[in-house]
Amino acid sequence: MNKKLWGGRFSKPTDNVMERFSESISFDKRLYEYDIEGSIVHAQMLAKQGIITEDEADKIVEGLRKIKHLIEEGEFEFRIEDEDIHMNIERKLIELIGKTGGKLHTARSRNDQIALDIRLLLRDVTIGIIDKLDELLRVIVELAKKYIDVVMPGFTHLQHAQPVLFSHYLLAYYEKFKRDKDRFRETLKRIDVLPLGSGALAGTSFPIDRRYVAEQLKFSKISRNSMDAVSDRDFAIEFLNDVAIFAMHASRFAEEMVIFSSQEFDFVELPDEFCTGSSIMPQKKNPDAMELVRGKVARTYGNLIQMLVLMKGLPLTYNRDMQEDKESLFDSIDTINDVLDVLINFIPKIKPKEESLKKALEKGYITATDLADYLTRKGIPFREAHKIVGEIVAYAEKNNKKLNELSIDELKSFSELIESDVLNVLHYQKAVNSRTSYGGTAKSNVLEVIKEIEKELSVREDGNTVSCPRCGYPVKIYRNPIPTVDIIIKVKDKIVLIRRKNEPYGWAIPGGYIDYGESAESAAIREAKEETSLDVELEGLLGVYSDPDRDPRSHTITTVFVARADGEPKAGDDAKEIGLFDENNLPDPIVFDHKKILKDFFERQRNANRD
Repeated sequence: MNKKLWGGRFSKPTDNVMERFSESISFDKRLYEYDIEGSIVHAQMLAKQGIITEDEADKIVEGLRKIKHLIEEGEFEFRIEDEDIHMNIERKLIELIGKTGGKLHTARSRNDQIALDIRLLLRDVTIGIIDKLDELLRVIVELAKKYIDVVMPGFTHLQHAQPVLFSHYLLAYYEKFKRDKDRFRETLKRIDVLPLGSGALAGTSFPIDRRYVAEQLKFSKISRNSMDAVSDRDFAIEFLNDVAIFAMHASRFAEEMVIFSSQEFDFVELPDEFCTGSSIMPQKKNPDAMELVRGKVARTYGNLIQMLVLMKGLPLTYNRDMQEDKESLFDSIDTINDVLDVLINFIPKIKPKEESLKKALEKGYITATDLADYLTRKGIPFREAHKIVGEIVAYAEKNNKKLNELSIDELKSFSELIESDVLNVLHYQKAVNSRTSYGGTAKSNVLEVIKEIEKELSVREDGNTVSCPRCGYPVKIYRNPIPTVDIIIKVKDKIVLIRRKNEPYGWAIPGGYIDYGESAESAAIREAKEETSLDVELEGLLGVYSDPDRDPRSHTITTVFVARADGEPKAGDDAKEIGLFDENNLPDPIVFDHKKILKDFFERQRNANRD
């Protein structure tokens, strides 16, 4: 009999039918990385708060990292009797480290645990989607620049309406996809909220530190109502909505590529790499990639509706129905990434067929609006001008002529105000370039818009511009140096290094912040005591290291002291482990820029010994 981790109050095992019906491990196992990440931080927080011991936390973290390795190597057995990713990992943890593994679930529930996992996943996924949308926008504007002089018919009701630049047409989709990017960035704000610590629904009586967990997992906000936090899937619904709107835009573009590449239109040539042939008709070149993009929209709409219907009748707080939130979510994640990959690689290879476009522009009386505008500028009210041009078009159709094939005398028979200068408005190229209102299709306008877009897309990281860690959007910041100290402590011809308990994980020189009003020397002595328990005597200054990228925590400047001490160092503060090392047996990995600092120190030692 398989005894559930929650099975204390049950006298009979779960029925096999129920096992199969209720399991979610077959699909939620893809959350393993986030589940382990959250569990590691939770264990470290429990130790920090004295809820479990440091040794217990170390065992739990080591076990979790081993489980992650097993999963990544394909050596982990996922079992449906353990129901979900949380219980699979917890059971394996208990197998690896014994009863201590059972302490991991202290002060949390699977309810806030799964909410955390999904938020961590969607945060990463959304940032990735924003990056891909950036690339999609770039390829669109590059194609627009490449074919800046190509003119095509614009349509309303799928009827020839007015001539437009092919570039103007492409940049219409730039605007749509840019709005999609903006939507995902806005949704990211609602995703980026820490739910862990809400418990099953009411919080916990343990003295947890949610701010610490939020900082370690890089959440910008903490949920402030435990009942809302475990019952909320608004952020996932909003994400699915963003996916569906993007998919709608992608489908409209795909539909036009299908139409425009048909023999009836023959406006564009699609890349062979994204088309297929027929199993029976050798002449066929089918636009399958675009048809599939169009077709995949259906599943993104279905996923959105499924989630809305799933949540619509649920009482607070968590209900098992909510297990059904993941498959639709995962499917939309995979679908949008596939569609983006196709568009990013497809669009640069599109070729407009200029000769076919020219022929098309001669059909459909496409400059009729320009003729009406011409008459309006002559003083005729637009509605009357509209009627006159309608009569001219009917006359041209009856006589099987194009507008620019009508003689001046024929045109004047409809209005004495028509002169020879009318020829300037009847050519599609001149009609295009006359649309100079802001947002219009005139070449001068489109070139200005391209300049604006290139400026938007050209922001690069520099000293004062960074990418937002949550949305990838470039933001200006102004950083003052953060003064810190590091202390190379010599004990018995070796140096003291600490193994950090927080990110970045690895070995480092002891050190820390200089408090307000404190001297660097005093800070060095204090930090040495806090992290190593040693009373040190400063020997001198090694140097000042001020590379802005020296430390991922933005400790942009450090003053490095050399000190000596007697006694046995003991780990304290954020030191997980401590050791004595010489140049030939340094531990790995050494974090920050401390490998460079130690290289300078040992080189100075050798030079001093030679002198």
